[in-house]
Formats: sequence, structure tokens, C-alpha cells
Amino acid sequence: MAGKSGHRAFGNIETRRNTRTKKVSGYRARYLGPDGQTHPRSFGDKLAAEAWLVEEKRLIDRDEWSPPKSRGSAVGRLTLSEWAREYIESRTLAPSTYRNYTRNLRVYIEPAIGKKYVDEITVTDVTVWHTKLKAEARARAKKANRADRTGAGEAAQVYKFLSGVFKGAVEGGLIGISPARVVGAGRYKRRRRPVILTPVEVRTLADALPENLRALADLLNWTGMRIGEARALRRCDVDLRDPQNASVSVEQNVSQGGKGINAVVGPVKTDAGYRTIAIAEDLVPILAAHIDRFAQSGRDGLVFPGQKGGVLPEGTWRDNWIRARNKAGLPGVKTHDLRHTSLTLAARAGATTAELMYRAGHSEPRVAMDYQHAAAERDRMIAERMSAAARKDELAERRLRRNPAVLEPDERRTDRSEPPADSIGHL
Repeated sequence: MAGKSGHRAFGNIETRRNTRTKKVSGYRARYLGPDGQTHPRSFGDKLAAEAWLVEEKRLIDRDEWSPPKSRGSAVGRLTLSEWAREYIESRTLAPSTYRNYTRNLRVYIEPAIGKKYVDEITVTDVTVWHTKLKAEARARAKKANRADRTGAGEAAQVYKFLSGVFKGAVEGGLIGISPARVVGAGRYKRRRRPVILTPVEVRTLADALPENLRALADLLNWTGMRIGEARALRRCDVDLRDPQNASVSVEQNVSQGGKGINAVVGPVKTDAGYRTIAIAEDLVPILAAHIDRFAQSGRDGLVFPGQKGGVLPEGTWRDNWIRARNKAGLPGVKTHDLRHTSLTLAARAGATTAELMYRAGHSEPRVAMDYQHAAAERDRMIAERMSAAARKDELAERRLRRNPAVLEPDERRTDRSEPPADSIGHL
């Protein structure tokens, strides 16, 4: 059943309704082409229909128009899965990002809407898919016993990927407007608050690790480096010649870990990741002793190699870290908490946002400000302690006023405007 047609300067859009329920079931756009024929096309939502008419008018104005049917058969239509693969392969991605994208496509997108043509997917299709995505991600998170049992974080990441795929389709001219318009679907606020460790806790954790990994925990805590950056560290990246000016240079990163043979050494995450970090003098003897005992030989020798040579496998570090934190009585502490602790302490020490961004290798001030917020909390605690101390001093003064016998002779003067006579010469 057809509803009213919208009056437009070019073409028109007709609302389609279900004959039984009378609810809107879709839209049909059509226009009179240069060939004198009417060219219709059906859509699931009105914005997509409007975008199609705008694009057809643009082709006519540029004298690039041809009948839509012949155009489609000549160029060929792509399914969402086909286009998503092209989108992934056309981008320069870190190995871990490539792995995550292909997994998102294989696990969550292909089985549901992957076989649909890109240009026929509607806002409703994406909305229904997103509802199912949240339920599936939640079930997977519970089954895997993850810290985030809701699966909300994974669902947000998958949606952001799909949104990027559709954005690429718009830029590539495959569609006029993206159907991925679920409000807030790509945003996720982590519920877990990072742990800020004390020096004693860090020492306890490091001591609970195998000898060849203890210096790695110390390095992460003192420098705020990412674990992948530390695993890729070479002898030539470490300068300990002058303990008072020691530093480590971040030039590469390890990604796609898990098993040593799958670890890939490549560039850091962003241009901001390339940096030279000053290290505290206390770390120098720890790092020097480790390099002498465990690092590979040569300028390019890895500082933290795996037991079989090559890059330290992610799984090796993870398994040892879990055992160490349990032994230290800190079962909920994550490796990233060492980085968070380091950068929070830097903020407490007075580091500016720009300085924190440099030290952390961040390209966005928003991320660096998270550590300043933690420092602000500490600053508030200091202010509260100062206030409590002031109240304590005021209370002590009141008690002394009520019992002047406890005061020294000079303090019992009623006129406090003049100093004692024997002190005038010292003013």
C-alpha cells in the first residue's frame, strides 16, 4: 500500500505501508531521467532514498548519468562482506588491528548481514543487527569469564569497525549515506578504574616474577612505556652511560602476540609514540644488571628476549604476570596499571599535559588528562589534610588560651602588638 508522495524539486519519495498493520514498511524514490523514462528504487529508510536522489541529480548535472540498471550491471554490486574485505586490505594497519578487524567481520558481521549488498542495507538493518550484537558479545564475555562480563566494550569496538566500513563506502561512492547511525553505539566507558600501585606493591610484584622479567616490571613502572614497546626494546635504545641522564628510546613496538612465532615487530602506534624517555637514576643499576645477564648480544640485541630467542611471547609475560600478582596478593592488577601508575606519579610531580603526552606517547590531550585527574584527586586529599591540620592547630590554640599556665612567660602577654623587649634588637 502506498502513502503520500513527497514533493521535491527533483524526483519524489513515496511512503510504503503494510496493508494489514498500516505501519511504514519502506520508501520508494523515483525520478524522470534524461532518457524520458521513470527510474524507481526502493529503500528501507527515507534518508537513504533522499541521498540516492541527490546523487542521481548530481550525475545528471555533470553529464555523467546513465540508467541505474545498466550502471549496476556494468559496475557490479558488492556485498557487505566483499566491501569490508576490500576496506581492510586497502588500509595500512598494525598486525593486531588487522587481526581484530578480520575477526570482527568473521564472527559478528558476515553471519548476520554480510551477504546483503552494501547499497541495500538500511538503518533498520543495522539497528536490528546491533541489538543482536550486544546480546552475542555479552554471551561470549560470560562464557570466556572476562573481566567485562557485559561484553559492552567488544560490542562498541565491532560497531565502530562497521561504521568505518560504511564511511569508506560513502567515500568510495558505493552509497550516498551511511546506515550506521545508532546513537552512542560506538562509545564505551570502562567501568574498571586503573589501580595506582604503591612502591612497595611494585617491588613485591617485580620480586614475584622470574629473574629475567623483574626489570621489565620496573621499566614499565618508571617509564610508563607500553608492554609492546618494552618487548621490542634493543640494546641500542638504552643509554645508561651517565646515570644522571639515562634514557630509553622508543623506536618500535611488538603487536599480535600470543605465541612467539606470531609476534610482529613493527612501528609504534602513532608518530607521537617515537620518543626518548628520561629514566630515574634508581632504575639504572636494575636495568644495567639485567642487560648484562639476560639481553641478547649486539647493538640490535633484544633487552627482554624470549627463552628460545626472538621476541618475548605475550603469553609468556601474561602467564608469569598472573602468577606474580596472585603471589603478591594483588589478583586484580593488570600490566597496564604499571603504566597508569607511572604517568599518574609524573602528573603528581608537576608534569604538564604536553609533558605527559610526550612521556606516554599520546597524540590526544584527552588521554593524558586522565592521569592529571588522578593527580587532582591526590591534590584534593592533600588539601583536606591541610585543612584537618589547620583545625587541629586552632583547637590546640584554644586549649592554650583556656589554660595560660602552660604558656611560656613571653607568650602570656596580654598585649601581643609589641614584641618582648629583649627581642627588639633582633628585628
